Amino acid sequence: MHVDLDYFYAQCEELRNPSLKGRPVAVCIYSGRTEDSGAVSTSNYEARKLGIKSGMPIAFAKRNASADTVFLRADLGHYDTVSDRIMNFLHTFSPVMEQASIDEAYLDLTGIVSSFDDAADVARRIKEGLLAGEGLTCSIGIGPNKLIAKMAAGVNKPDGLTVIRDDQVEDFLSPMPVGRLFGVGRVTEKKLNEEGIETIGQLRERAAPDTRRMFGSGMGGWLYNASRGIDEEPVMERKREQYGRIVTLKEDTRDSGILLDSARTLLQDVVEMVRKDGQAFKTVTFIGIMDDLSTRTKNRSMQEYTDELEPCMRMMPQLIAEFLGEHSRSLRRMGVKVSNLGEKKGQKMLSDFT
Repeated sequence: MHVDLDYFYAQCEELRNPSLKGRPVAVCIYSGRTEDSGAVSTSNYEARKLGIKSGMPIAFAKRNASADTVFLRADLGHYDTVSDRIMNFLHTFSPVMEQASIDEAYLDLTGIVSSFDDAADVARRIKEGLLAGEGLTCSIGIGPNKLIAKMAAGVNKPDGLTVIRDDQVEDFLSPMPVGRLFGVGRVTEKKLNEEGIETIGQLRERAAPDTRRMFGSGMGGWLYNASRGIDEEPVMERKREQYGRIVTLKEDTRDSGILLDSARTLLQDVVEMVRKDGQAFKTVTFIGIMDDLSTRTKNRSMQEYTDELEPCMRMMPQLIAEFLGEHSRSLRRMGVKVSNLGEKKGQKMLSDFT
């Protein structure tokens, strides 16, 4: 199964501000060099109808914009927090989950369901749970492997559910333009087109020596297999590198007491997640999103790994004091994260052996 959150950044913004619903919305990463320098990160479907797409320069996107188009600065901390909740939710449906990006994940349902129909029922529960719990829609693809699941998730967006069984793979792939084959970029697509290969079905008709001649043994062999819907790559749990939480403050502030109280609440959640995953950490980071939406951090590391709250709280007043001393602006949002993960060392309790 491949779960793909629909226009994730823009959908998060629509959820925070319902007045955006139905209007073209572009969430952008600004470089800061000029007012419009940077690129569109995500656009909703209303904006895409105007030709505003991800990766497009902001200045160019504004030429295509209508009068009611909204351009927003990306709030990456908020999206990370929402994504963490969603990934934890998805993990409850399968012990084998691979987060592919902030808004995509693969789930291996082998041994959990006995049929594609059962898998579709799981997908419906996921969609219902995400809509009820987060107010967000997603598109889900189900197939015999990661390649087909990924491509299936993209054909009925937004809010789609597409199931491709083993005996449907060839008919599913054949009519698609070769550029739709996941992993084929513009350069490869152009070269294939020059060889008279316009569809995935036409690519499948080529023998392995032909694709290897055009692209070498590695890429050529992959194209030969992928055009046939063959993908042996397993769903693999990626090692987590950090845990964190971010919250919006009731008002912009530099009050260290307010920041410290919020830090304790957030750290309690973070430490609970760390313990649940059987992890420990050495580094604690205080995160501040300032009133100009810039993000600043301050961190400190301990000598030994821990999964306890109190060592973090002992260093947090100094971290906050140093942070405020280095930055003069007020904080709009704040967060904490722990990283430098490993195993906790020290004396074992008797309960560890029972």
